[in-house]
Amino acid sequence: MAHSKNIGVYFSANDAVYEWTIAFLNSFRTFNPDLRLILIPFNEQCHRLIKLSDIYKFEVYTDASFSRLEAIGEAFELGYTPTGPYWFRRYAAFWGPLDYFMYLDARQIVLADIQPFIEAIETFGFDFLHYDCAIDQVYEQGTFRQQLLKERRGRGFNSGRWASRKGIFSIEEFEQLAENALKIRNQLNPRNTDQAFINYCCDMKPVCYGHFAEVIGGICQNGWARKSGKIFEDSGKYFLWNYGSLDHKKQVILLHWAGYKLNSLMPYKNLFDKFYLKKQPIFQSLTSYLYTSLDYLWRNPVEILRQNRLINNTYHSLRKNY
Repeated sequence: MAHSKNIGVYFSANDAVYEWTIAFLNSFRTFNPDLRLILIPFNEQCHRLIKLSDIYKFEVYTDASFSRLEAIGEAFELGYTPTGPYWFRRYAAFWGPLDYFMYLDARQIVLADIQPFIEAIETFGFDFLHYDCAIDQVYEQGTFRQQLLKERRGRGFNSGRWASRKGIFSIEEFEQLAENALKIRNQLNPRNTDQAFINYCCDMKPVCYGHFAEVIGGICQNGWARKSGKIFEDSGKYFLWNYGSLDHKKQVILLHWAGYKLNSLMPYKNLFDKFYLKKQPIFQSLTSYLYTSLDYLWRNPVEILRQNRLINNTYHSLRKNY
């Protein structure tokens, strides 16, 4: 079928995640050299990042609705994530310049040509396609979640990687849905505000949504870096080696580090370094590898102690009492 030519990718980032974004941009342009790419600034601290726009061929999208989206985020915030309201800016993508698009957080790398995954919205007639799922990260245990599951809704998808089309939601719809969602705020995840919100919107409207791996096939069910197995490269594509698992030898299209800090203990640090250092001089690469090795020498023993059940319980008991 003929596809819309006005397709591309939105991503969100700021200067605080500059290193993450360098790796993201290098990986994205490795596999998607000509696909339209648009930055939705996470907040106003993006001056250093925006200077990269000519190098990586991305546009910057700002919209008057950012403040209204942030207001929704503030209403959902319970004090866990001070920057949480800025996460809601990403939803301006639904009325942005692209007709069909994918949204991606910057704390991940892209390992494939993702245009077919955007075109899948048109090809298969979906409104919204998502990736990883974890319902506990979206809905709390309770009657609302149980009812959604009875109605075959409530997948609990991640809000950092998804594809959709223009016009599925408007800012006015979001404000009305937010007003309704706040009535059951105690049945939504207390921390993941934007994730709970977009899931609620998709479940309540409702929209026709599905999982990339289930709809398209041949790719891993999730892209979280803590996945079991090993990622290997073959003929320019990346696959998961996890013998005996359902995802064994399936393609990895995205790898994300949600919840991880940028240090030597993050899984698949070698893949991050491959793209982060791609355009760097050899001296900087050697310096980075040396720093990673030294960082690992002290972090690893600390992490082993932190994961010991007795030590961990003792620490939290002392912290609670003193």
